Amino acid sequence: MMNIETAKQKVFALLLMRFKLSTIDSFEITKDWLKNHPDNDWNTLESCLKNNLMRLENNKLVEIYDQRIITLVNDLRGKEGLEIKDRKYRLTTYHKCFVGSEAIEWMEKRYILSKSEAIRLGQELIDLKIIHHVTDDHEFKNGFFFYRFYLDE
Repeated sequence: MMNIETAKQKVFALLLMRFKLSTIDSFEITKDWLKNHPDNDWNTLESCLKNNLMRLENNKLVEIYDQRIITLVNDLRGKEGLEIKDRKYRLTTYHKCFVGSEAIEWMEKRYILSKSEAIRLGQELIDLKIIHHVTDDHEFKNGFFFYRFYLDE
């Protein structure tokens, strides 16, 4: 886990890049968010900002999705998450993607889900426009199908 100072620096940099906030405004906004989210920390905030799971409304950070989806996306894209990389299929390279069956297996193990529950959760990510099939030809399936986070487009 990264140290707090590094996470703080990354949060302030992300707030500057994404919302054009000054360091002073960033400090006040993050202080308010952390106060209202006592179960979270700077590392969580950094992951949420990095994964586009928040927006700024009336000088307050607001989560776009419910906590279950935020946790799932941060976990999928985290250090112990899915292997997101360039993959080849029939002479075509698909950039920054993951395999559906590997995501299902990962969710089964990580969250102790059944295969059908993991498939439903993957489909929910598609329905929420967080991920998609690389050619938009498939729903979320348990097989050698490539999916990508819209964030990585």
